[in-house]
Amino acid sequence: MTGDGTEDARPLLGVPDVAKDLELRILRTALEISRLVEPIQNANGIVAGARALTGASGGLLYVRSAEADEFVLMGSHVGTDDSRRKGLLRIRLEPILSDAGFTNTDLEIGPCPPSFQALGFAFLISAAGEESDCRCRLLVGFDAGEKEATLRETSRIVEKLLRDCLPGLANCLRMERVRELVIRDDQTESYNRRYLDSFLTEEVERARRYGTVLSVIFMDLDNLKEINSVHGHAGGSRALRALSRRVLSAIRGSDKLFRYGGDEFCVVLPETDAVGSYELAERLRQTIAAHPFELETGREVSLTASFGVACFPLHGDSAESLLAAADQAMSRVKLAGKNSIGVGGQPAVDAGAG
Repeated sequence: MTGDGTEDARPLLGVPDVAKDLELRILRTALEISRLVEPIQNANGIVAGARALTGASGGLLYVRSAEADEFVLMGSHVGTDDSRRKGLLRIRLEPILSDAGFTNTDLEIGPCPPSFQALGFAFLISAAGEESDCRCRLLVGFDAGEKEATLRETSRIVEKLLRDCLPGLANCLRMERVRELVIRDDQTESYNRRYLDSFLTEEVERARRYGTVLSVIFMDLDNLKEINSVHGHAGGSRALRALSRRVLSAIRGSDKLFRYGGDEFCVVLPETDAVGSYELAERLRQTIAAHPFELETGREVSLTASFGVACFPLHGDSAESLLAAADQAMSRVKLAGKNSIGVGGQPAVDAGAG
């Protein structure tokens, strides 16, 4: 038996009837995983399926990033809040494996690289897969008690499971990319207003259900119209894209940046109270005002922004009231002198503009 109570068929792989039964189990597992349409859920399902079929200690599934020479962690046996994931989310996987003696072929067994030893692995099975524009590598970890001969047999299970699951994972990633095109703003790297309405409504309901907090930062650029007048709309668009990237680099992965319209943006901060959101707004205010933005002409322009902060349930108990409170706080700042921060339901707070 494996550690989770499922039957471990590895010692009996040479028996024909058992081998046929194992083939069916792999196919059934792949079929169940194929029903998971979210990429992360699908990837986690592949890791869980590999563990159940092999009795492994754990596993990681990496998908190669199309934008950089790195692999992104998509599936794992440890939760997102587990400290052992630190440093493993985006890595140059092939050099890490090479340093441990792997040759990065399609299927290998070897000692666990130091990067993954915090997960308690002694040995790794590394299986690579490629389907259209999806290139991934499944790492399945085992403790020191495993014999090399057993691992060789087990590696074939891992290889077949990944091969059977790969078309489904690739399809999930394609659908996710299409979805991203629908909900992304055309000019910037932020999300669009349409997605803001549905996302914020879902997050408010989640916060209400679990008794947590949620904050919104409303941001309005103070002088984009002047940049458009002097440098044209192409210059203004370039400044907007640069600003979006600067804001994205300053927020957490769980936070989301939306373009509300024109020169207005909104940041949604799950599980963040009014103090935390105010502190972030101040950091954003400073990072926008402190450094100029470069235009295509090589010229630099300076931008400032006015901010409004609102927190659920303190300043609003719905998505609409929360946005309205943040918008009103920002409007008070604009009237009071710009480049500052206002808090929903309160007079504008001077953040030390200039």
